[in-house]
Amino acid sequence: MARNLFEYHPVIGYRFIPGLRVRVRHEGGGYLVHTNMAGLRCRHEVTKAKPPGTVRIVVVGDSYTAGDGVSNAFRWTDVLEQRLLASMGGKGVQVLNFGLPGSGTDQQLLAFRELGGDLEYDIMLLAPMVENIVRNLDSHRLATSAFSGALVERPKPYFTLEGGKLVQHHVPVPKDTREPSAERAKAANDAPEESGPKGLVRGLLRKVTAKVDEKVPGFRAFTQRVRGVTHPQEYDDAQDPGWLLMRAILAEFIADARKDPKRKILLAPWPTFGHIEGGLDPKPYLARFAELAATTEIELLDALPRFLEEPRQVRDRCRFASDEHPTRLGHSVFADALFPHVRKHVDAVTR
Repeated sequence: MARNLFEYHPVIGYRFIPGLRVRVRHEGGGYLVHTNMAGLRCRHEVTKAKPPGTVRIVVVGDSYTAGDGVSNAFRWTDVLEQRLLASMGGKGVQVLNFGLPGSGTDQQLLAFRELGGDLEYDIMLLAPMVENIVRNLDSHRLATSAFSGALVERPKPYFTLEGGKLVQHHVPVPKDTREPSAERAKAANDAPEESGPKGLVRGLLRKVTAKVDEKVPGFRAFTQRVRGVTHPQEYDDAQDPGWLLMRAILAEFIADARKDPKRKILLAPWPTFGHIEGGLDPKPYLARFAELAATTEIELLDALPRFLEEPRQVRDRCRFASDEHPTRLGHSVFADALFPHVRKHVDAVTR
């Protein structure tokens, strides 16, 4: 059984165990996980004051930012930091990674407030994975028990939007786990069974499409594109409850950062690999994030065009074969998409 990388936290639900130096088994050949004493998978120790003469960037996100599947040095945040340092003569930039695997934007907000809310920093880079909008709606998250290896539902902190205000629940976060419903357990096995004749047909179509895609790469993306599939659907309508909740949580990040009016705030959503493969329509999620950026006067960075510049064979190598997380190449492409925009803001801070 794999060693547990996390420990209970009463506000966040869990965090990385501080001071870890471990190797994790993975289909990519294994990867190294190093954590600092604050319980972050970050190469820097977190100090309230930033180092003299340094532009400090704080980054929040989920496992795409924390770096599941790759060693610390190959994550996009570390690659971005190294490119910024190289372009500035090797000094003057520090990137702090607050990524939390398996989290929604709700937990990311609480994690940043708990572990870095009083930090001195210059740039906030919000990097929600597009699917985080769905996680925000959950009161429990599926997890594998570190003791039995069984699939369980673990409580998480979550918010509801009541009268236009965020209300936090599970305070403190309960420790007790529960057995998942049969429906949710089946969905977790990536072979969901739907009831009724229509559900049976959809299930069969998914299985056939997956088999054909193995022999004809791009077939699944083609069928999604032809059918006009969007995912997650919570982005389709600006008044969808899921989007209104996501928007309110992101607004809290922005308000926190604006306690210092000199800070720059950048929003760089991670597209799903369905979007990167070209099968899913990105327009709904881009429209919602663009609306938020316009009304709050922050900058939206769209990394998807940089991925789509690459041929399909290269994009296929940006994710692992089974684990839908970015490979070293995927992290590098994302960092490449963000670099010129972030460098512009670093220059603005230093002027």
